[in-house]
Amino acid sequence: FIKPGLEDLCVSRTTVKWGVRVDFDPAHVAYVWIDALFNYMTALGYQNSAHDDMRFWPADAHIIGKDIVRFHSIIWPAFLMALELPLPKKVFGHGFVNMNGEKLSKSTGNVVDPYVLAERYGADALRFFLLRTIPYGSDGDYANELLINCINTDLANNLGNLVSRTVAMIGKYFGGALPGTLADNCEPFDRELLDIASALPAAYDAQMDKMAFHAALAEVFRLASRANKYIDETTPWTLSKNIADSQRLARVLYNLLESIRFCAVTLSPFMPETAEKILAQIGAGELCGWESLTFGNLPRNTRVTKGETLFPRISASNDPETPG
Repeated sequence: FIKPGLEDLCVSRTTVKWGVRVDFDPAHVAYVWIDALFNYMTALGYQNSAHDDMRFWPADAHIIGKDIVRFHSIIWPAFLMALELPLPKKVFGHGFVNMNGEKLSKSTGNVVDPYVLAERYGADALRFFLLRTIPYGSDGDYANELLINCINTDLANNLGNLVSRTVAMIGKYFGGALPGTLADNCEPFDRELLDIASALPAAYDAQMDKMAFHAALAEVFRLASRANKYIDETTPWTLSKNIADSQRLARVLYNLLESIRFCAVTLSPFMPETAEKILAQIGAGELCGWESLTFGNLPRNTRVTKGETLFPRISASNDPETPG
């Protein structure tokens, strides 16, 4: 678009009657993109209050649909440069959600109502599915069976099962509260789990900075999968049979709680309601901030609370067809 050369941009129109009138000619109204684009800054306080507020500008990331890249990457910067104002640090154009390879459109009748989906499966699950399965910036296909499979595999079988098993074992073996004394020895299985958990914040942060949300979620579920495997490797049900292994059992369950906490905190931007429920169940409601992500911050005598099943498995045969 730029290579052929750019011409001056008309800042007003006479072909439309509705719009913001300009003061030099009552027949003219402001070009709609001038009015629209400057809302990004005026909504933040720019020339819209007693004291201009530029704390939130320039934007670190300006996220737009890929079909309006030209307006945000050429016209908007031109406005800002004319006023000698800073440009957004990054412009990121996201893709579209399609169905069977076709863009969702009312004219073709392939529209899926997100409100209906959110009511049926939960907003957290729907948001998770879209960001987990579609690389941000690319187009992606929606299908009801793909959504159900994602919920069953990642959320029910992996994350939900991990939380449920861990909370249930602490309730069964320790009456719902871990003892204050845990085994201090760190065995190979412990070290592998701790290494993955400790590496999660940096790996996750790097992917989030690149808007690679699917890759950030993959890092979270790498830890969740490893924690589920850790249960099978350490066999808490075997440790519970020998009183001499009680401190070791407590250590294993503590490691699982911390792994779950790491998962919940990093999932909170994607699944805020789910993260809050998980943290409440594992007694870590106050350790929900990014700054808390150091393994071992959870108090040793943590009390857990069994809650509702986070993600009941969905039977595709019993689930209604894709809602319109």
